[in-house]
Amino acid sequence: MQDNIISGGRVLTKAFQGIRVIDLSDRLSGAYAARMFGDFGADVILIEDIQGHPLRHEPPFMNSESGKPESLLHSYVNWNKRSVSGTVEDHGSLIAGADVIVTTSTGIPDTVLQRSPDSVHLSITPHGLEGPLADFPGNNLTTCARVGWSAINRYVDEPPLQLPLHQTGYISGVAGFVGAAAALFRSGSSGHGERVDVSEMEAMANTCAPWAELGLFIGGNRMAHGPNGKRDRGRAGPLWKTQNGAINFGYGDWAFWEEAMNFLDLPELAKDPDFIPVLGRNQKDTRPVRDGLEEAAAQRDKWELFHGLVQRRCIAGVVQNAQELIENEHLRSREYIISTQISDRRIRAPGAPAKLSATPWTLNRPAPEIGQHDGNVETTPRKRRTSSDNPDLPLNNIRVLAFTQAWAGTFATQLLGLLGADVIQIESCKRPDVWRGAGAPVPPAVRNPDIEQNPLNNNGMYNTVNLNKRAITLDMATPRGREMFWRMIPKFDVLADNFSPHVMGNWGITLETLREHKKDIIFASVSGYGSTGPLAEYPANGATTEPMAGLSSIHGYPGEIAQNTGGLIPDPISGYYFAAAILAALNHRQRTGEGQRIDAAMIEAVAVQLGDAMLEYDGNSHLRTPSGNHHPRIAPHNVYQAKGDSWLAIAAETDEAFSSLAQLAGIRDERFATMALRKTNESSLDEAIGAWVSDVDADAMAAELCSLGVAAARVEPFEEIYHEPSPQFVARGFLQPITHPESGTHYMPMVPWVFQNTSRGHITHAPCFGQHSREVFEEELGVGSAEYRELEELGITGTERLR
Repeated sequence: MQDNIISGGRVLTKAFQGIRVIDLSDRLSGAYAARMFGDFGADVILIEDIQGHPLRHEPPFMNSESGKPESLLHSYVNWNKRSVSGTVEDHGSLIAGADVIVTTSTGIPDTVLQRSPDSVHLSITPHGLEGPLADFPGNNLTTCARVGWSAINRYVDEPPLQLPLHQTGYISGVAGFVGAAAALFRSGSSGHGERVDVSEMEAMANTCAPWAELGLFIGGNRMAHGPNGKRDRGRAGPLWKTQNGAINFGYGDWAFWEEAMNFLDLPELAKDPDFIPVLGRNQKDTRPVRDGLEEAAAQRDKWELFHGLVQRRCIAGVVQNAQELIENEHLRSREYIISTQISDRRIRAPGAPAKLSATPWTLNRPAPEIGQHDGNVETTPRKRRTSSDNPDLPLNNIRVLAFTQAWAGTFATQLLGLLGADVIQIESCKRPDVWRGAGAPVPPAVRNPDIEQNPLNNNGMYNTVNLNKRAITLDMATPRGREMFWRMIPKFDVLADNFSPHVMGNWGITLETLREHKKDIIFASVSGYGSTGPLAEYPANGATTEPMAGLSSIHGYPGEIAQNTGGLIPDPISGYYFAAAILAALNHRQRTGEGQRIDAAMIEAVAVQLGDAMLEYDGNSHLRTPSGNHHPRIAPHNVYQAKGDSWLAIAAETDEAFSSLAQLAGIRDERFATMALRKTNESSLDEAIGAWVSDVDADAMAAELCSLGVAAARVEPFEEIYHEPSPQFVARGFLQPITHPESGTHYMPMVPWVFQNTSRGHITHAPCFGQHSREVFEEELGVGSAEYRELEELGITGTERLR
């Protein structure tokens, strides 16, 4: 494997160069987490028995000239690894020399893992290693049911939907990488080992929780169906059909309303005074708008609509499928599309989820054959280090200055804050974070006539993704505000933003100017399309990125062309990958003293989640389309209506699991004797299970099925999950009661992992607007009371919004 990269005559090292990772996983999440270490330079050793990693047997498959089917999922998730054959007992010495060990089951003997006590042990399981669900099976279908995605992914009177295939595995994998990379960072300075116990359920809960919290702040179960509300089949929005596909119109945020409506040949709507102001537009009856957009879109080309609107600074996003992603001009210009060797062919795939200037993501080797590297993997004992008795949180000494807002960037910096970093969030009095709900009143369910409440401090979304942060206001449009910023920079390790690419440059902020003040700083930015390429300055958000990145093209009920998910999932996906890139850069800086630039694009982070679908197109010329709750190999794998209005997700992933299910349900039919037969006769099988489930209690039956080894879960009502947490969430401390001085006490989600040797530490509520301005400016710049009052009078800082 190439140790260094040559770029522009400069030798670039790799973030995890010299780190050895042992992959003992048997499911997607762990395999993907291990691969991410390999993508950033670690030596990843996959230990496999004679049958090989289970992903080798998962579709889609590509037939090579030799006639041997190759799993494209395996080819995607297990590249950048070496393979040795045997059991964990056979390779005890390899495990003893590991820096990171990745597992996804509890079947690994403790005696094996204890051979490397100062390593990082990353465990990723469906529900975590502790709590009442710890031993229960789970997968994408049941996890979506437990955390709320299924409840908000549906049409009225139709079955709730899982997220597209493999999303839980990929998202939990990057979440696991973040936790393990943080633990490895601490190990680099303290020598302290750690077990990082990741719950797939918690990793996924973080991707939709803010909407439920918003609903709890509003009251009246307003978010029961997610931010898109109730959706009827056939009703236009959030996707509209065009002549040649579909498009998302983010009309609720269009500031240039009249220009957009005239471009769409809707002159009456252009002049409608109810819709011209952005503020309050979404609270109006928008049916005339949706109907007008439906008529306009049907007569136009999707790309004409996209460019015409976005060039007018009105956000939109077309649905792209795997073929269009591979051929996309913007992605090609950013060298995002790469190729990997699969048997005798080169197949195109997505590349880096973020661009790092000093330690770029690289594809070094294709997925290995079983035992391909037997005899070629040296056993190198690790240098043992002295461990501290009371380890701090991993990022305890790291400081982050953040111009992040809304969701993607704030979620990433919250992860850093919950890992111990001192995160200071910068807003301005004229431009509060949009997720503070500027202009909206205090939500009904948190109104308290006995105290003074600022609407900016009482938004459920903002308060969910800004824990463990301090908030300041600073007007960067003024020379004095910029002067204060530059004086603060030398005291920070990371500068993060999620503005449009030109904004930081307009303030004179580049990696070069930052290095004049802080040589080893990490400057990290995330935006819709990244800082380069023909779409770089186009505005975007989660609703437009979802179709642009291809996720909408594989989500929905069978037979649909596409569907957006119920909750803008590109933001938290991008947040996880943004945090991952920052952790990779911090690990590199710890070893070399070198900072760097991170350029992350939401479209690229989300498209990474479609890697196997892109391989499937380029390898088999097959375009993946929405498949509802079905799985390409497993049957049954569906959501069935139970007693009352409840629904039950059931997946029998093995013959043994189906045997238990069939015995309980009284199903005896030779058509269902094997997995292949069950898949062939899936419609009949679904009918039989559906008839049985219709008369059972979903909660009780889910528990009974899980005890028999069948993955099952009730589809939980969305807001209820976060208002009355399950014992599993409480047992692991994932949902904790956080008291805000204005909003009161609510259960808020934490990080999706538990460190065995480190407590979560003290959790602080989301900060009030400008809450820490005086404190931070005094600490960092020595600003006294008189000077602070002057800054307030000038509008450079403060705790009230300026219009």
